[in-house]
Amino acid sequence: MNADNSQLLDQLQDIHSAGNPGWWPPAPGWWVLALLLSLVLFFAVRVTGRKLAAHKRQRELLAALDDLNREFDPEQQAQEYLSGLNRLFRVVALNAFPGNACASLQGDEWVGFLISLLPEKGETSSLAVLAQGPYEPGPKFDAGALNQHVRTWVRLYG
Repeated sequence: MNADNSQLLDQLQDIHSAGNPGWWPPAPGWWVLALLLSLVLFFAVRVTGRKLAAHKRQRELLAALDDLNREFDPEQQAQEYLSGLNRLFRVVALNAFPGNACASLQGDEWVGFLISLLPEKGETSSLAVLAQGPYEPGPKFDAGALNQHVRTWVRLYG
């Protein structure tokens, strides 16, 4: 060996271990976990937002029903009262079933549509007054039963 090589060999050090890995960039598994957590968080926020919006809409519709009950006396202003109830039913139906042709339904078809979507438990014959009641002079109906049907309708589809 020549002298130059021996000087170079003398400069070599023993084998040493590598340093601890840094925290950045994270391993690929952490990236996948971050992506999955982001997706779960996104969908949780979206579902919660939709539920809050539906709950707010239900509260507003029930408040409109309460306003209707305060504004019109079912015995003295029956046509206005029944028209208001029909409007509430229609607002909920158009929001809940946008692709359905429920907007064009009238009379007995409209009442049949309402009855078909109410739960089987309970009396639904009081809804029949919605078909012609707003147009008849002095219709007779059970305002309490109609109110209960509107509340059920709003809770189910509002």
